[in-house]
Amino acid sequence: MGDTAVKELVQLIPEGLPTGLRNYWYPILQTEELPADKPVGLKVLGEKLAAWRGADGRPNVVRDRCPHRSIRLSVGRVMDGDLQCLMHGLRFNGDGRCTLIPWETAHTPHHDRLAVPAYPARELGGYVWAYLGDPARFPPPPLETQVPEELLKPDEFICFRLPTSTWNANWLLAIDGSDGFHAVVLHTDSQAVHRAERKPGSTEVPLEDRRIKIIRTSHGVRGVSVDLEGEPINHGHFTVDVRGQRFCLPCLTTNPIVPAPGAAPYASRLWQFPQDAEHTTVVRFLAWRARTDAERAAATRLFNEVALPRLEQVNAEDAFAAEAQGDLIEARSREYLLAPDEDVIKVRRLLRTAFVSQVEHGERIDNPAGSLAYPV
Repeated sequence: MGDTAVKELVQLIPEGLPTGLRNYWYPILQTEELPADKPVGLKVLGEKLAAWRGADGRPNVVRDRCPHRSIRLSVGRVMDGDLQCLMHGLRFNGDGRCTLIPWETAHTPHHDRLAVPAYPARELGGYVWAYLGDPARFPPPPLETQVPEELLKPDEFICFRLPTSTWNANWLLAIDGSDGFHAVVLHTDSQAVHRAERKPGSTEVPLEDRRIKIIRTSHGVRGVSVDLEGEPINHGHFTVDVRGQRFCLPCLTTNPIVPAPGAAPYASRLWQFPQDAEHTTVVRFLAWRARTDAERAAATRLFNEVALPRLEQVNAEDAFAAEAQGDLIEARSREYLLAPDEDVIKVRRLLRTAFVSQVEHGERIDNPAGSLAYPV
């Protein structure tokens, strides 16, 4: 590209982007995955991290390497709220400062030199969040401005978290797979697609007799399944009455869905971020607007009986499709894009712009989650 000195591996993929966008908040763990009495090791954005709970129960996140002799801190112990190295007993607090060298009786210059990089961490909405990057150069925005509104309004919404999964594919391929027109083919048997009758007494249209009609909605391109005469078949996805956008930096995609004819709609929130260049962490929850006990009971029933089994199969199908694309650079080099891919291109450009803006201009592009799509 002519507007930047950043090397590009292939069009719209600057060198470094395959391992993620730094200086954003990420939901790195679910609340119950971080116990009170021992650390957890994980990899995010190509970096090994150690997470644990301090004496006050709040999460801490540091780089998973003891600066003394390089053993992983995540195999250590939690002692008095600090993280203790398993090998020699050095301790570190949530700010990454060394609080104990067992053979030193007082604070020495070694304590300051043995600091470990630490990241801001919070707990909200059933997730442990970490701001991964350089908070001194790119001050983190308030987490509350970066999450979907339903995580902040438990009296107005009911949310259901799905298990976190790992896909053996690059995160950019995973995000590509969240386009608005693949579901009517890839998820033809697993989602709400085609399951409802089009009219009383009709039967499902066989797959060979289905086609796709591309429409443009307030929240982007959508593919609607139609029969050979162009008549729409129930597909479960919203095409009207949706506010906001489907994608939000750094990696959050929303799908507004009607799980069954006449049922209350919900939003599927999906984070897809890299563990490394070959593996993607996938975090998803579903949110229903529910203010009364009756609405909450109905949403719970729909989640357990309809949405959960479908989403488990959808996740497996999406993972298979992402993994089937193989190597990121080869996949992007060999593709032939068509008109319905316009939203995919917009997301790719946004991700590239966000990456280059930090590298070349020292500026972090904010894309508040409050602008995300949700059925009105």
